[in-house]
Amino acid sequence: MLENAMQKMFKTTSRRIAVPALLTIALYVIAMFIIFLPHIEKSFVSRKKEMIRELAETVWSLVDNYHERELSGELPRSDAQNRALLRIGTLRYGPEKKDYFWVSDMTPRMIMHPYRSNIVNKDIKEIQDSSLKRLYLRWNEVVAKKGAGYVGYQWQWKDDPNKMSDKLSYIKSFQPWGWIVGTGMYLDDIYAEIGAIRNKFVAISTVILCIVLILSLYSIRQTMKADNELMLSLIERNELNESLKESKERFRSLLENTSDWIWESDKKGRYTYSSPRVEELLGFSSKETMHKTIMDFVPSNLKSLYQETFKNLLGAKKSFKGFETTCQKKNGQHVVIENNAVPVFSENGSLLGYRGVTRDITDRKMAMEALKKSRDVLHANLEETVKSLASAEEKRDPYTAGHQTRVDRLACAIARELGLSDQQTEGLHFAALLHDIGKIALPSEFLSKPTSLSHQEHEIIKCHAQVGYDILKNIHFPWPVAEIVYQHHEYLDGSGYPRNLTDKEILLEAKILTVADVVEAISSHRPYRPSLGMDSALEEIQNGRGIRYHAPCVDACLKLIKDEKIDFS
Repeated sequence: MLENAMQKMFKTTSRRIAVPALLTIALYVIAMFIIFLPHIEKSFVSRKKEMIRELAETVWSLVDNYHERELSGELPRSDAQNRALLRIGTLRYGPEKKDYFWVSDMTPRMIMHPYRSNIVNKDIKEIQDSSLKRLYLRWNEVVAKKGAGYVGYQWQWKDDPNKMSDKLSYIKSFQPWGWIVGTGMYLDDIYAEIGAIRNKFVAISTVILCIVLILSLYSIRQTMKADNELMLSLIERNELNESLKESKERFRSLLENTSDWIWESDKKGRYTYSSPRVEELLGFSSKETMHKTIMDFVPSNLKSLYQETFKNLLGAKKSFKGFETTCQKKNGQHVVIENNAVPVFSENGSLLGYRGVTRDITDRKMAMEALKKSRDVLHANLEETVKSLASAEEKRDPYTAGHQTRVDRLACAIARELGLSDQQTEGLHFAALLHDIGKIALPSEFLSKPTSLSHQEHEIIKCHAQVGYDILKNIHFPWPVAEIVYQHHEYLDGSGYPRNLTDKEILLEAKILTVADVVEAISSHRPYRPSLGMDSALEEIQNGRGIRYHAPCVDACLKLIKDEKIDFS
């Protein structure tokens, strides 16, 4: 009867646990593989299409820039077109830097293709490939109807003329010159990336499902085991009593042979019990330590360092951990030990004494000192490396030499004024030194242009925040340096760039850096204008206080300048 009752109980328990677990697994599979995964794949393809559209628009803007130079009389049309084609022909992107741009006209005729020189400048009548002719006509149809759009077709795989692959391109017409500018993505690449995402997703999901299943089985097994132990507890009680006696003996043996010194003391810290380990630790026998305190083993010239702390620890009548002392062994050698203890109270709540553990931490202290020294060296190397990177950018832009250093000085002063931690301030320091590192990839003629930048040139200059982030994101700083650099031109009202972030999305360090950057830029000389002066700089941040610029940062900066606590000279 008892066995049948137990089996019935086990089945009921298993069912109560297994059914919810299986339902959870089923819902997870449905949600992940039917809803979320297809959505993720669709979103991925959409982002890729948007990427090639933005790339094509960027090249279109480049062509428009040369057209403006033609209209202004700076360049004749032939020179403007040749320069545009040369620039476009060298542009590459993608993981292998083999994805490219091409240009055709309305003839239709290919006028620039980096990998298919055999079809460049050939009229459609001279081309024998019928599929290529149809493709030219499709391009013309798309731009004639919409001016821009996506076109799918088969094309040579990157720079491999022997391999054909499905491709989706975005094309856009440039009417003033009768050009069509385009770039595209190979669908094999897209499917490969989607496949990798799907495989990773499946692997993770499989692991999660396995864990859920294992936990369910474990819960069932543990429940059954607990019930079984409950039913057999009366039978095992005598055996447990015997085991308890054996355990006490093992505990006593462990206590006397453990690597730590275990002790008991009265409320004044005098030892009433001392394990044999003390002889190995200090050279004194257990008997020799009786009725002494830890202060009796501290060298006389060091007692003043620990006496007051020891007295306060005993007086607090609380547990204490990590009380470190330097003791003198019986042979005269010094050893660093760590003392941990808990108070022992009587039934009426009065303090009886302490039970504690003491261990030798001499090697650990030495290792920590070595680690600290190594950390200081690494930090110094990091500082020099960051300054070298900042110096490399300034060599590309000599007109703003010292800009990053001055911004760093002001930003760190604002951070300290706002009460930021040393850790945050140090991260801001490195971000300030590197905030314009992205300019290293920009055309030098833009950086040193003695006149105002055109709209297109300004848009290219604005890319330096993104480029700086791309350079720094894979460097494992202990602070969010890459993200601070990415955000240093973002404003509270969302009017900044490159991501139009708003107040709550911007890091505090980036808000500080923005204020410091604006003040330094306005108050310093630039290639296209002389310094506007510190008064103009302070007026700008006052006018934008709470709108574009973080109000506490503005107030801190104004106070520093007013009190002459910061000097840009």
